[in-house]
Amino acid sequence: MTNRRLFTVLALVFALALVALPVAADTAAAPDPGTGSTTTYLVNKTANQASVSVFYYDQAGNSINGPSPVIPGNGDVVIDPASSQLPQGFNGAGVASSNQPLAAVVQTDYTGGPGDGYQAGAYAGVSQGSSKICFPSLWKWSSSVNQQSAFAVQNTGTSAAAVQIAYIGRDGVSQGTFNDNIPVGAQHTYDLGAPGGAMPNLPAGWAGAASVTVTNGGTVAGVGTTDYAGRYTDYNASDCANVTGATNLVVPSQYRVWDGTAANKSWKIWSAINIQNLSGDTATVQVVYTPRDPAKPVVTLNKTIAPNSAIGLNTRSSPDNPAGAFDPMDVTNSWDGTAKVTSDKPVVGTVITQWNRGGTEIDGAFYSAIIDTAGATTWFAPNVKRIQSSGQWTKISATTIQNLGNASADVTVSYYNSAGTKVLEFANESVAAGAGISFNTRDGGAGHPASAMDPLGTSFVGHVKVVSNNGQPLAVTMNGVQRLPYGSTATNGIPQ
Repeated sequence: MTNRRLFTVLALVFALALVALPVAADTAAAPDPGTGSTTTYLVNKTANQASVSVFYYDQAGNSINGPSPVIPGNGDVVIDPASSQLPQGFNGAGVASSNQPLAAVVQTDYTGGPGDGYQAGAYAGVSQGSSKICFPSLWKWSSSVNQQSAFAVQNTGTSAAAVQIAYIGRDGVSQGTFNDNIPVGAQHTYDLGAPGGAMPNLPAGWAGAASVTVTNGGTVAGVGTTDYAGRYTDYNASDCANVTGATNLVVPSQYRVWDGTAANKSWKIWSAINIQNLSGDTATVQVVYTPRDPAKPVVTLNKTIAPNSAIGLNTRSSPDNPAGAFDPMDVTNSWDGTAKVTSDKPVVGTVITQWNRGGTEIDGAFYSAIIDTAGATTWFAPNVKRIQSSGQWTKISATTIQNLGNASADVTVSYYNSAGTKVLEFANESVAAGAGISFNTRDGGAGHPASAMDPLGTSFVGHVKVVSNNGQPLAVTMNGVQRLPYGSTATNGIPQ
């Protein structure tokens, strides 16, 4: 039996190819991020050799054959633009089929735009679609909101998908419901700066959310993207088909880090959680921020969300933040930890972390908030790197693990290279209930010094496997930071 690993690819990403991004007609002020280069990382989840066939679909649903790599047991393979076998300018989506279960991460790097050297994005492949997906984080460019979003929807079913797309602002005002039809395997992209078809003419500066519902029994998957002044990032759409009733979301990483003084901060890293209410009633939510260092403060926020709308809570600043909400974190200038969202109505969310380097805000790193019932005891993190060039670190990765259980978790973290060799392992790591730990390929982490990562060498490209040895459910996310060119990424891990 063949296991299918589907990975949606944005028109803004241009599946596994080198292409130019077209600029929307009514958003001339929004910069073109330049040329995108997309690479896919496929991990074999098993100890058995995997035979893989990759094929692609264009916008009309026509199939194009791609490469057919063999992946060693516990190994991985990298499919870059040159090995994709796609023509220049291809716009579509891809599917990898294998005789073994796979994990996939797709990363895109842009060059040549006004944010040149500061843009990258990553998202996780999905193994199946859903009858409803949601995009909690969408913006339309204006002089005050320097963010431009789009989202792609791929048909993962076996017949043409009839979809209904609903847009609603953070002010709770609906922008209408629109219909589209997507061929089998294909993806359609909806650019907030290009009204027409299934995209309404949204007001400049609009911020809100969208939901996509399949009305004829099929399934879809999706990816959202945002351009920050020419700096690109993306995230997986939330599967919101079966999210009902009171909901808990878990967030493995939140930051509020700055230099200077509490009254005059020089920001380094900060985070946000965007929460989308899926119900027709007002949602009451509580968000609890728990530090990794128990000596640092716990912060609790209480908010309401209008029916079918969304809010954003940002550890630096946001119109949706309660006044002084995060000031208690300023007893230290380096707060990091996890968060949990508890809602009396069904909700989904995205998580954003923003970096500031040398006074320049670089691309934000997005991933999807995780519903607490989606915890698993085995996770994979593809696209993990530890690369040094001329004595400087150029690519490093961090794997963050949150314990969703009610007791301490006993965790093993293993690093594998592409050949399937286990290069490094941290065994029997303890993670308190509700808490999180992180392993950074440059800095160590979880109480380990930087030298603990030395067995990986200085040219490591591979993946991480995380196992809960005592059955406590976990959530895993991963971050990547690179320089020359610069960029930062975040994405969800893939459960077993």
